[in-house]
Amino acid sequence: MIIILGVAAVLIKRKHNRPPDYYAFFIIGLIWTIFGLPFSQDGNYAFFAMGLVFLIVGLVNKDKWEKNRVRWKDLSEGEKKLKLGLIIFLGILVLAGLVAYYLVEGGL
Repeated sequence: MIIILGVAAVLIKRKHNRPPDYYAFFIIGLIWTIFGLPFSQDGNYAFFAMGLVFLIVGLVNKDKWEKNRVRWKDLSEGEKKLKLGLIIFLGILVLAGLVAYYLVEGGL
């Protein structure tokens, strides 16, 4: 599944070659750092570390936030549908992961 998503990401990136959205990197880093704090107390530093990396990359390129920002109104109809589908799919994956995590922690 990861390989398929990786190939799809590369193909989409070739078709729509845009510069990175460093503001999005900053927001992702902020969220991952906050959510990584509780997990880091158990010795799992992955989310916290990745969050810090994204946060630092976003802050280092703060001068490019507005220049590279892609807003919803700037997307084509196909890009909007693709983005909405990905948001729904990833939201379901996160929800399934949380359910699985709590079921395993609960001993089921």
